Amino acid sequence: MAEALPSSFTVMATGQIEAAEIPGCDNAYLKFQMTAGEDWQLLDGLEEGITQAARVSQGPEKLLVWNYPLDLTYKTTNAYGWPQLVVSVYGLDSFGRDVIKGYGCIHLPTCAGRYTLKLRLFKPRSASGVQSFLAWMSGMPAEFSDPRFPSYGEGREVTRVESAGAVLVQLNVLTKDMDVFGYTDGSSHKSAHNVIRQL
Repeated sequence: MAEALPSSFTVMATGQIEAAEIPGCDNAYLKFQMTAGEDWQLLDGLEEGITQAARVSQGPEKLLVWNYPLDLTYKTTNAYGWPQLVVSVYGLDSFGRDVIKGYGCIHLPTCAGRYTLKLRLFKPRSASGVQSFLAWMSGMPAEFSDPRFPSYGEGREVTRVESAGAVLVQLNVLTKDMDVFGYTDGSSHKSAHNVIRQL
């Protein structure tokens, strides 16, 4: 008897949000959300979460270490809307107010393997010096109304931002049955251990 073809392919990612390098930030916590296309269904894991607050390490690297675990399994029939990890980092300003330190977004790797990703952070800039001063005084710097905005393509080209450091993420990715749907993940042509740096 012929074996039935699968009705979807599966992408599984495990790992951790390890740490962040944010200049001038002594303590912070991170909120994350996963975004994916309409055809993607989360089978297992959390689509959003929040880390504990971390203080900057005393070593020479000055890292904010979270080591927050990630464990996600998705299924879909097409690659459109490939899952993205969206992060928002919050910390305290000089007056002890909770303010945004940076946003970032990265697609999950499309090939099976082990990855160390460097997710660049950015934050919106005020439109003028006066707005920047008023934002500092009120403790409400410019921020996005939707924390998933970094994962959207539309509207980003007109957004003024500044660099705000980086988050280090370690992921192990497995895929299943992608070839049945006409996708090649390249895992048979590469070693099991891949290291990628996002520039």
